[in-house]
Amino acid sequence: MSPIYRSRPAVLLLVLGALALGACRKDEGPERLARAEAKYAQLVERGVPPRDPAWEAVIAEFDAVPRDSKARPEAERRIATLRQLREPLPRRPLRRPGVPEEGSPSLDEHGHPPHAHEDADGGM
Repeated sequence: MSPIYRSRPAVLLLVLGALALGACRKDEGPERLARAEAKYAQLVERGVPPRDPAWEAVIAEFDAVPRDSKARPEAERRIATLRQLREPLPRRPLRRPGVPEEGSPSLDEHGHPPHAHEDADGGM
């Protein structure tokens, strides 16, 4: 028998072993996501504002979820939300163009002055 036929079972066994080890690799993502969510919940319970430096550790925990994990999309959503909340709000204008000095009149939920509905409904 040639050496190729003798080594074929060994190669086959090696390939099957490598595949089995790869399939048995545990996904650490859900565990890391759970730890990050626990820290997230603690900060929310304490009422820590989003711009507080304590949130950096939580963002780092979410970022530690492996990229190939099934939990990574949820971690990405949490990271994006936290980063969005940490952005400074735009400054509010002191005046709006076209609005008189006294301010704007009262408006209903649709942005119309209250008397505009009376005219449309026949003076009710």
